[in-house]
Amino acid sequence: LVDLPNWVGDQMMAMPALNRLVEGNRGGETVLHTRPSMTRLLSAVFPETKVISSPRKASPFSCARKVRHGGRRFEIGVTLRNAARGKILIRLSSRWCVGSKGEGALLLLSTSCGTDRSRHQVHDADSILAVLGLEAADPLWNPDLPDGIEAEEKDELRKVGVDGGRAIGLAPSTARGDAKRWPVRRYGELAARLRARGYDPVVVIGPGEEAVADELRRAARYECPVVGKNSDVAGLAAVAASLRLLVGNDSGPMQLAARVGTPVVALFGPTDPNRTAPLGPGHRIVSPPPGRGDRMRGISVDEVEAAMLDFLQLRQ
Repeated sequence: LVDLPNWVGDQMMAMPALNRLVEGNRGGETVLHTRPSMTRLLSAVFPETKVISSPRKASPFSCARKVRHGGRRFEIGVTLRNAARGKILIRLSSRWCVGSKGEGALLLLSTSCGTDRSRHQVHDADSILAVLGLEAADPLWNPDLPDGIEAEEKDELRKVGVDGGRAIGLAPSTARGDAKRWPVRRYGELAARLRARGYDPVVVIGPGEEAVADELRRAARYECPVVGKNSDVAGLAAVAASLRLLVGNDSGPMQLAARVGTPVVALFGPTDPNRTAPLGPGHRIVSPPPGRGDRMRGISVDEVEAAMLDFLQLRQ
C-alpha cells in the first residue's frame, strides 16, 4: 500500500519515488491511495496498480476501511505524506509500515526515516526507498501519457481556437493562499504582450478557479482562452503536455507541467527554489533579490517576459 501526498505539486514531486516503488513490487500487488482528482492519471500511468481514492479530509479510519476491503492486511505500507493521518492509515492497514519521522512516527510506524531538507523535495523519499532496498528516485523521470488522454485534451485546445505550436499556458492560481501568487493583473499584462507577439496565451486553471481566470482576462483586455476548469489532474496533464511553454507560480500546475516534460517559467517568492524548482533542461526560474518587500510583487512583467523570450528564441 502506497499512500500519496494531498496536493498536486507534492504528488508530482513524489512521482519518481512512486515509480521506484511500483517497479520494485512488480509481480506483487500494489495499491495506491490518493485524492479523487488524481485517480485517472495514476491509473493511466501505472496500469498495473489498483488506485483507491478518498477526499482530502477523510478520516484515516474510513480510508483504512476502504483500502482494506474484505479485511485484508497489506504486507508493506508506505506513506509519502508527512502527516499523522497517513501514518495512522498505513498502521491500520499494514503488517509493516514506513514513513517520515515526526507526526507520531515513533508510535505508528515500524520504521521511520529522516528527510534531508537541504536537497530537492523529489528526494524526500530516498531514505524510505533505501530501507526497502530500492534505488533513489530519478528526479528527471517523466510519465508517459496514454494516447487517449492526450487526444482528449488536445481537443480542448482546438475547441478554444488555440494552435498548440503557439500556445503558452498561464497558470495564475495557487492552492495554499496568495503568498506564492504573482499578481493576476500582471499575468493579464503578460498575456496581452504575448498576443501582440503572435503567440496564443491560454489560461490554465482547475475546477473552481474561474474567478481568477476572469480577473486575468479583464487585465488582458481581451477574451483570453481558458482551459482546465472541468478537468481532473489527468486532463490538466494532457493540456500541459500540449503547450509550448507554461508560466506559473510555485504551484501544482507548474509542477505538473514540468513532470510531463513541458518547459516552464517558474515564479518564486517566499518559497525556496532549491526545494521545489522544476527539474530538467529548459526551465527558467524568476525570483526577485531579497529585500524587495512582497517577494511576488517584486517580480516585474518585464523580467518574466525576458525569461520567456530567452527560451522561445532558443527554440525558434
